[in-house]
Amino acid sequence: MPWDRKQRQEAILREKIAVIVLERLSDPRLGFITITRVELSKDKKIAKVFYTVLGTDAQVRSTSRALVDGRARVQEMLAPSLSMRSMPELRFIFNEQVQKESKLLGLIDKVTAERVDRVGPDAEPEKEPPLGEGDLLGDLPPARDEPSP
Repeated sequence: MPWDRKQRQEAILREKIAVIVLERLSDPRLGFITITRVELSKDKKIAKVFYTVLGTDAQVRSTSRALVDGRARVQEMLAPSLSMRSMPELRFIFNEQVQKESKLLGLIDKVTAERVDRVGPDAEPEKEPPLGEGDLLGDLPPARDEPSP
């Protein structure tokens, strides 16, 4: 599916904001930050900039404060490089989804390791029995081609 104008503008904003935050902002509070996505409002006056930080909760809070304090500077550096009618107001939002995914993957790894310890590394994976009588799909009546009276 081809990109529409708004998606292209969001991608350009994400790329340029990432370069500014990573290379031009010299705030020591900035941690290991990644700009994950940008969402423009319909009127393109507000840009929600989603980011994630690799580190502790204290580093996340510190980076968040640095972004809020440096927001005007980022907008100032960003404005000349954009070919938009007006400069959107930047709102930095911490993206918790990445942490949730990481936690979920950790839980999956833990369960897998426990299973290997319990069953053994050379055990074959459990096979699901084929569908048959008494199974969920086996209890369904056959489909009818004719409407019922």
